[in-house]
Amino acid sequence: MPAPTPQSLATLLSGITSRQGWQPQLNNHRLFLHWDRLVDVATSAHARPIKIVRGILWIEVANSAWMQHLQFQKVQLLEAINGSQHFSRLTDIRFTLAIENKAEPSAPKATVCFVQPPLAAREAFQQQISDIKDEKIREALMGLWYQFNSCQKS
Repeated sequence: MPAPTPQSLATLLSGITSRQGWQPQLNNHRLFLHWDRLVDVATSAHARPIKIVRGILWIEVANSAWMQHLQFQKVQLLEAINGSQHFSRLTDIRFTLAIENKAEPSAPKATVCFVQPPLAAREAFQQQISDIKDEKIREALMGLWYQFNSCQKS
């Protein structure tokens, strides 16, 4: 019996995510990593993605003026985001005011919530994997690291 052929980490990760049906979800959540590249500097400073539920991206905005501005830009924003996706498409975008701006009590919290990892931690991990020559492997590892470090139980 011949010895099994070694596979690259990128091939193994790709196979696992494909078999488990995780590719669309991982692909969708890549936008959390690349938000600053997908939108302009002003939008990035006043709005951030907080979750994706059933193909709908929820964006938290700083105030009602930004909510209205982004509502007018919704179609273009959705096209830009979907243009960056490889395996899936978002169907809609919904906006919500930042919690500190809400006067009414919010709905009960989900058991898992998104918390953006600190920039310093992201940069430290990127530095750790910078010696890996294969860009796909680096991107896959960064995506998995980001998922692990951003999903927290509330």
